[in-house]
Order: sequence, then C-alpha cells, then structure tokens
Amino acid sequence: MYEKVFSNETLKIFTDLISVPSPTGREELVAEKIRGYADSWGYKSEQDYAGNVVVRVKGNGKSNRLTMTASHMDEIGLVVTGIEKDGRLRVHKLGGMLPWKIGERPVEILTDKGDTITGVVSFGAGHSQVGKTEVNWEDVRITTGLKPEKLKEKGVRVGSVAVPARDFRGPTVFGDEDDPMIGACNYDNRMGCAFQLSILKAMKDDGTVPNCDWIFAFPKQEEVKGNGIKPLALREKPDVLFTIDGGPIFPGSDVTFDGGCVVTTKDKLADYSFDVILAIQKAAKAVDQELQYCVTDVAYTDASLALQSGGPMRIGCFGYTADNAHGYELMKYSMLKQFFDLFYSLVKTFSP
Repeated sequence: MYEKVFSNETLKIFTDLISVPSPTGREELVAEKIRGYADSWGYKSEQDYAGNVVVRVKGNGKSNRLTMTASHMDEIGLVVTGIEKDGRLRVHKLGGMLPWKIGERPVEILTDKGDTITGVVSFGAGHSQVGKTEVNWEDVRITTGLKPEKLKEKGVRVGSVAVPARDFRGPTVFGDEDDPMIGACNYDNRMGCAFQLSILKAMKDDGTVPNCDWIFAFPKQEEVKGNGIKPLALREKPDVLFTIDGGPIFPGSDVTFDGGCVVTTKDKLADYSFDVILAIQKAAKAVDQELQYCVTDVAYTDASLALQSGGPMRIGCFGYTADNAHGYELMKYSMLKQFFDLFYSLVKTFSP
C-alpha cells in the first residue's frame, strides 16, 4: 500500500541510520554509517578528534566564503545513575528526554565492551500509580534480569547510556494513502543527517557544484549544549552556518503539517541572521514553496550554540515540519520531497 514511501532515497537512508543506537556521547556506530555512505559516493569523509564527521565539497569560486550545514548525529536517551541490589538500574534523562515520552518499552543499554544488552523501562505496578498526576525520574527503573555482578561483567555501570530498542524505532507508515504519515524515533536529528546524505548523493549524481566551498557536518552531542559543533565551528570558522533540523509544531505556534518547511528566526540563544533568512526565502521561491516561521524560547540549535562560542559569523536554521518532538516523531510523506527540494535549491543558489 505504501510502496512509494519506502522507495524514497532519504527515508531509506534514515531507516538505516536509526538501525544503530547513537545516544549523545556514543555516536560511533552512526558516524561509521554516515562515513560509509559518503565514501561510497566518492567523497573523502573525515572524523575529527572530537568525533564529528565532515564532508568537504569544493565550490566553483563565485564566492570565497565558507558555508557549513550541520545536522547532529546524537539522540536523546537515558543515563544510568545507580545500580540497585537486585540489579535494577536507576536512570535520568540524557538530553531532552521526558519519562512519559519514552514510556515502558524495551531499550538497548550500550556497554563498555562495544555491544548492547536489553532492558525494559518500568514505572512499577499500575495499582501503585493510581492518583498520581505526574511521573518523575525517581519513579523510573530499567529491569535487565541481571544481578549487579553480572552487569559489571558485561560492562554496564553508572554512566552507561540507553536508547529505545531497534524494533520500536520505526518507521511506521499510516493514514492517507496519497500523503501518509511517517512515525519514528530520532527524527531529531537522524532525519537531518539523512537529508544531508541524500543531497550529497544528488550532487554527485548531477554534477552540482555550490557557489562556495561547503562543509556538510555531522556533529556530536548537540543534545548536551553543542559539545560537538562548538570546537568544530571554532576550528573551521564558517562564514555561514545553517542548522538542518526538525521544524517542530510547538503548542501555540502557527506551524502546521499542511504548511511548508520551517525557518527558525529566533530561539532561546540567538536571533538568526536576516540576510540568511532572505537566502532561504530565495531558495524556496526558486522551487515554488511557501515557508513557515518559528520563534521559540524553549529550544536551541547547533547554529545558535556555535554563534555563542564565536565560531560562525552568521547563522540560519531551516527544517522539515514534524510533530511529537523528542518522542515518536511524526511527519508527512510529502515533506520528504518538499524539504529535499528546498535544501537542494539552497545549495544551488546560495552565495554568501
């Protein structure tokens, strides 16, 4: 029924990227996949000492300024804060995870030996929760079925991290056959990584060359205050840095599924550069698209984090429209083509 959905190049790459865990600080498996894609298309990917992945594209020389687009590799999850006598793990959020967003589900716990073990998030017996109006991290445990000594032997300790198990990540396709919904964990921001990779493939296939030197960056640890993008931007010093991320449907905002791609104009940390916003508008006009705009005081991006650190001179942020941020996120199938077309148009038209 939904064959056309699963034949989409970006979604195929995304589905592969979410097949491996990538909690913030443990992005090595998805970094390997990203480098594998880029190298297979004839690029020479790099990974710096911090663990960030970059792919450099030489421009045609019309502009001598450097542009960087960035989509972070890490996902939110859980971090082990204690191990109880029966082996149950006390946990807290890693990044912006909320306990009711992850729910009671199987998770993969990354070990010090480079593999994973399975556990199940538990809030305890429902009978004991009657009358409660909220769930706190103090209520959350991961049950592994293993005693503390066995956990130690397998490489699980305080500080180990966990993410939803692969079978629960998606994608799930449902709804209107003409323009179905696609649900999955980790749009934020494995979907941004998939878009960057599909753009790189299209550039190689089409022979597209941007107007300036361009770095496609895949930073680590955005979910913990940009510990990847800050040193990366300071080293590379891009003149313009675009964040490629989800355009969330915040309560009270004007952003809707039926609107266009989302441009962030102001977030918790920074105002985005006016001339860069105009450049996104120009790219949208070239592919006959209308944009939606977002102002938020509850979120930040790699671009605004990097600006605070003194890396880029100017910043922008545009993204694919999505709902259920930091949970089982949702987007429309039509957004896959819409955002790809906008992003590719920017690569072709932007001249800083």
